[in-house]
Amino acid sequence: MKKLYILALLILTVVISRAQDIHYSQFYASPLTLNPALTGINDCNYRACINYKNQWHSISAPTTYTTPSLSFDINNLAARYIKKGVLSAGMLVLQDQAGDGNLSNLSILGSAGYMYTFDAKRIHNVSLGIQTGYVQKKVDPNKLDFEDQFNGTDFDHTLSNNEPFAKLGFGYLDFNAGILYLANISPKYSFYAGGAAFHLIQPKETFLDNPNSKLGMRMVVHAGGKAKLNDVWSIYPSVLYMTQSAAQEINFGTNVGYHVSNANMEAEFYFGGYYRWDDAVNVLVGGEYKSVKLGLSYDVNISSLNSATNSKGGFELSLSYTGCIGGLILDPPVLWCPRF
Repeated sequence: MKKLYILALLILTVVISRAQDIHYSQFYASPLTLNPALTGINDCNYRACINYKNQWHSISAPTTYTTPSLSFDINNLAARYIKKGVLSAGMLVLQDQAGDGNLSNLSILGSAGYMYTFDAKRIHNVSLGIQTGYVQKKVDPNKLDFEDQFNGTDFDHTLSNNEPFAKLGFGYLDFNAGILYLANISPKYSFYAGGAAFHLIQPKETFLDNPNSKLGMRMVVHAGGKAKLNDVWSIYPSVLYMTQSAAQEINFGTNVGYHVSNANMEAEFYFGGYYRWDDAVNVLVGGEYKSVKLGLSYDVNISSLNSATNSKGGFELSLSYTGCIGGLILDPPVLWCPRF
């Protein structure tokens, strides 16, 4: 039991001191957390996304490590006045809760994007995006056990923890920006590549009395594409590289699509796998029917934490709906969206 308390405290300490951002294994299915330049880049006019991650349950139960988010974005705004590009807007609400101390992160961010197309058929496109909003973080140290509270037999919460918590919550303004290139080479082949910078103003982030503790800038580079092999099979490879402070992440893999088309149904089913370097293997199943996309994935832990997790990582869900609005439909009508 004592080892569990130490582990929970260690994880919290790392999160507080290093302040690393959350990440989704299905990063390609969470556009507004991946790159602000993906705002409005969807198959029609508007898109609503729900993402949910639950991890480390095997070593933290009943404590939860969960990350739900909700986003909405729409394109082709002010089309009457903007003739050579596409203006988009979006909103992201994200909450992250971790550990015995209920360390929580609530982010409410708005984004704007502008896509310029270099030809009438939308073959070559560049999108620029910005994102800004407010972030609030809280922690409850009364739900943690500290060394000074151990009385020789158990942890006594009536004793002082003697930890220098200056405050139990704080908030700050955040600012992010990104760029994306999309190439609709043909109906069979598409490609995208982008980069983004998060926390450009590097806000102060600490529960302790440390004026020099700032949130490190997170840099993202990502790419992917679609290759339609025939009328039935397609592949959707993608790769992600992120770095923040002393941490970095490399994630790459592919999903395979199986297209079903008959008199009763037209849909696509997916399965695939990704490798997060020196951390986890991610397996996915999903599907797309009409305007709805669903993805279910699971992380199999292969890092040094494996001895504690017994290879059990995290479950993740992604759900999105894309719709069209008469009068706003793009002409040409398809603005290809990076997907499974």
